[in-house]
Amino acid sequence: MDIIVEIVSALTQGEQAVLATIVGSSGSTPLPAGATLLLRHHGKTVVGTVGGGSLEASVIDEARQMLKQNRSSVMRGFELTESAADGGMICGGNVEVLVEMIAGEDLTLFSKLRDLRDAGIGCTLLRTVSSEAKTVNRIALEETSESIDAQLLQTLSKEFGIPSEGFMQNLRQAHHQEAIRRVPVREGELIIQPIMGLQPLIIFGGGHVARFLSAIATTVGFSVTVVDDRAEYANPARFPEASRTLAMKFDEAFEHLDVKPSTSIVIVTRGHATDASVLGRAVSTSARYIGMIGSSKKVISAYTQLKEQGVPISLLKRVAAPIGLDIGAVSAEEIAVSIVAELIQVRRGKRGASAAMSDRMKEWFDRAEGKGN
Repeated sequence: MDIIVEIVSALTQGEQAVLATIVGSSGSTPLPAGATLLLRHHGKTVVGTVGGGSLEASVIDEARQMLKQNRSSVMRGFELTESAADGGMICGGNVEVLVEMIAGEDLTLFSKLRDLRDAGIGCTLLRTVSSEAKTVNRIALEETSESIDAQLLQTLSKEFGIPSEGFMQNLRQAHHQEAIRRVPVREGELIIQPIMGLQPLIIFGGGHVARFLSAIATTVGFSVTVVDDRAEYANPARFPEASRTLAMKFDEAFEHLDVKPSTSIVIVTRGHATDASVLGRAVSTSARYIGMIGSSKKVISAYTQLKEQGVPISLLKRVAAPIGLDIGAVSAEEIAVSIVAELIQVRRGKRGASAAMSDRMKEWFDRAEGKGN
């Protein structure tokens, strides 16, 4: 379940809800900081999880008491030991959980976070928690550490009572690590929670690999569009989790797609000719990742064809092909896993998108560039 969407749904329907967020953990714990749980429908519906077992039962009980007593917030520490095994948990760590009331006045803020995230824009939820953890003030920060306005930075630094460089450093680390940061401030604590924008993934081809790729990629935060020139292969019934399906000629589809620097493109059409055609268009876009399925022989054939058509070698070097991490994948499901793993590797900054391609296809590129003659 999408917690932000659930919060907006609850507030739109006039409900109060209680949000529980793990803001700190140490030792052996079931889930890291950032895990969330939402209690809605007057305490009857639980969405998300903070780890299950006795921890989750205690958090839900706290949340229900908060609804009954109309309290604003509480910060609770939980010690998890092997004695908690009866509740389904065998851990040996500690967690701190912020439990906070979400009400109608918060609808604008969470709607903003949802809209920014769905547009693929990273943003930040800032919470200031009072020293006695009874009040929480929230700010939706549209700017990230890379784009924050200097005047806004000065205003926030003054409001929080912390140096601007310290705030920027923590904001930058939170987004780089995609993890909550906690900073002592003048009247309590500042909790910095990055909200990562949905990552667009365009899959050209609606065959077996695409079906599993779409399903797996969606679960790890990609917003999927599937394109195929056959209506029976590009439709919502075949790809129910996809945000969009386009049944049209591949060369026409680019006129209907908004390819951003955060976009990934995967080419898994039914044939060599269509793969090469799509690749020729894809390499001229600003997409962060471009990958094409196929053996080394097929990839070399496509590169040679595009080079003869005048596509610069520098653009072909952007492509990850053969696609996916080398995990020995054979089945369509395994190939999809290898591709998603590579997408995650690039998204997390573990390597550049073209690194695998450069290693596997180095000999062809050296010949194409006249090296080693």
